[in-house]
Amino acid sequence: SIFFICRGAFVVVRTLSRIRVPSYCTAVPLDCGAPLGYFDYNMLQQLALNGLESAALFGGAAAAMEYAYSKKWISKFPN
Repeated sequence: SIFFICRGAFVVVRTLSRIRVPSYCTAVPLDCGAPLGYFDYNMLQQLALNGLESAALFGGAAAAMEYAYSKKWISKFPN
């Protein structure tokens, strides 16, 4: 559904924007050490926690909107 795609896009953008790069990483090219070079364990933890938080936030908002649509409290387009 379109809600799933839009929610996924918001989750990805919000999650990636909240990752803080540690000062010990080199800038060009980005290198932070183990395990992946590009991401270290600290950044992977941020990615996981922020991803879960974003999925819960946007998932809750989407569920609330769907519930309100199903009860006809709101409509997608004016009648």
